[in-house]
Amino acid sequence: MRHRRKVPFQPSISIGPDTKDVLLKIRRLDNELDRFILTASDYLELVTEAYASNVHWSTRLEGNPLREEEVVRLTRQTFAGREGEINPGPQQEIINHLYTYFLRDRLRPPWSPGTLRSVHAMLTEGTGTEGVPGEFRTTHASIMDHGIEAFIACPPQHVQEETSSLLDWLNSSGAALEPLVCTTVFFHEFESIHPFRDGNGRVGRTLFHLLLQESGMRNSKLCRIDLHLLRQPSVYYDLVAYADEKGSYAEIIDYFALCVLEAYQEAFERFKGKDMLSKDLDEGSIRLVQKARELGARFELRTAADWVAGLGEQSLRARLNRLVEMGFLVKEGRTAATRYRFIDPFEPFKEKVMEKGYERTGLA
Repeated sequence: MRHRRKVPFQPSISIGPDTKDVLLKIRRLDNELDRFILTASDYLELVTEAYASNVHWSTRLEGNPLREEEVVRLTRQTFAGREGEINPGPQQEIINHLYTYFLRDRLRPPWSPGTLRSVHAMLTEGTGTEGVPGEFRTTHASIMDHGIEAFIACPPQHVQEETSSLLDWLNSSGAALEPLVCTTVFFHEFESIHPFRDGNGRVGRTLFHLLLQESGMRNSKLCRIDLHLLRQPSVYYDLVAYADEKGSYAEIIDYFALCVLEAYQEAFERFKGKDMLSKDLDEGSIRLVQKARELGARFELRTAADWVAGLGEQSLRARLNRLVEMGFLVKEGRTAATRYRFIDPFEPFKEKVMEKGYERTGLA
């Protein structure tokens, strides 16, 4: 089977009513996940599990030997701002993925071929991968199955043109589609073009996650999507091949939608079990937490007073101080200089990203 040349890329996409119903359920669950309020420690732990799971399943498919518990440990250590051993190889590959997930501000659409090269450079730097990080391939590429070329990718002389055509679609008509539909089609075509000598699967799945969040499914990062997509590799690969052979995206969209729904349902149950709204918080305190999380910066008592009408200064301070004790807010300063802010459990890691991440991807 060979990659089919598609320039310009103008796919015909059709999905059935059952798939549309699944997509609607995912949208609703994405909104529901916004309503949960967790302590910083609980949120950090659940997000660590989700990120580690996605990275593990994606890299495992490509031969990374680390067990999932090792990936969880390394993820927890990295998020705490303490990188462990990062000699070239499996551990560096995991850390690279974590950095890339936190570079959303520099990877927002519209995307260009340079965006894809930057992500590839970030993911493969220091891992001992074949080829040059961040460079499109210039040689023949195929996927082997028992010594036979099962799929022949885009010819190297057409990689730049076909990648640009795919991105033109993504940045225009593709952006108007349901997020998961657009993202699945983009992922399939990226894998079919196979623009890099090595690392295409890892790059494609990373772009898949980034694009889901950027196109409206902001809480997809909380879901163990790769576990559901990749735990049956033969089904996953067969559907990718079927879309290439038949030119139909309906089947792979249906499969991705069902897997993502399962991941969202699982995340909903995990977060619901830690939700602090059921922990005897009054409406005023709930409002304070929600607004502090939304603001994401330091605020004064008078700002909090605007959020909750009808509370005296003493009552407002009491509620804010209780939220500090419960692990939602951090308090800085005293008396008139007192400031509060919602706790960001990823602050140590984000500081590392600022120090190293942009420079490493060539996006600075």
